[in-house]
Amino acid sequence: MKTGIHPKYYPNAKVICACGNTWTTGSTQEVIHTEICSKCHPFFTGDMQRIVDIEGQVDRFYKKLQARQQYLEEKKAREAARVSPKRPIAELELSSRAVDALAKAGITEVGQALERLAEGEDALLAIEGFGRKSLIDLKKRLRALGYKLPEAGEAAA
Repeated sequence: MKTGIHPKYYPNAKVICACGNTWTTGSTQEVIHTEICSKCHPFFTGDMQRIVDIEGQVDRFYKKLQARQQYLEEKKAREAARVSPKRPIAELELSSRAVDALAKAGITEVGQALERLAEGEDALLAIEGFGRKSLIDLKKRLRALGYKLPEAGEAAA
């Protein structure tokens, strides 16, 4: 063994647990402080209901769990907003002529357009300036966004 490169060894090092238990052992440190030992660990005491939280692992887990729940709730809210009947027609990215024609007829929200579509395609085609191509574009856009079209509105598309 080389001399001068090894740490000092203490054959009677004192170990002190947070529960008050002490014992001696050999170590390179003269005094060792520990948080848990065989006298207080749940595995050895039979108290398996108790959770040993070292360095906040349990708290970190609960924070991650809470963040996951919050993410899922936000995702659900975004999905609901995505197919909301209160969504403005202007957000559907239809031609300006189609949007203007619907606005003149008093249809400014997707829910209103779906109600008219439930009456039949002719109800929408009767709007001045709103033709067959605009109707097809409206249906394509509604389907792409996840809206369920009424049965009467499914006839031509």
